[in-house]
Amino acid sequence: MTDSTIASHRELGVEFGELAGQLEEHSYPSTNEELVETFGEHLIELPNGAETVRNILGSFANETYESPSEARQAVFNMVDSRAVGRRYYSDRTPPALGERREDEQLSF
Repeated sequence: MTDSTIASHRELGVEFGELAGQLEEHSYPSTNEELVETFGEHLIELPNGAETVRNILGSFANETYESPSEARQAVFNMVDSRAVGRRYYSDRTPPALGERREDEQLSF
């Protein structure tokens, strides 16, 4: 059962939840270390799991964010393939250059 009082803040496979509003209210500019200290234990929901802000942003060093959108972009840049959903899935395009697919091609 989900709590309908919490608005969804999903973008590009990343569910920010309450963190979306908290990032908006946070004071900027802000360093990566400040964001990790403040929001480090917050879970970011992904289609194939969840990750803490600390695990996502912890490897950025000496970064400063001028706005909430820059902080969100850093999360998008650092989440791993679990944010993608079904990897290599496309029902419309042929494999990209260098992409190897093991799937069987179907024709309708």
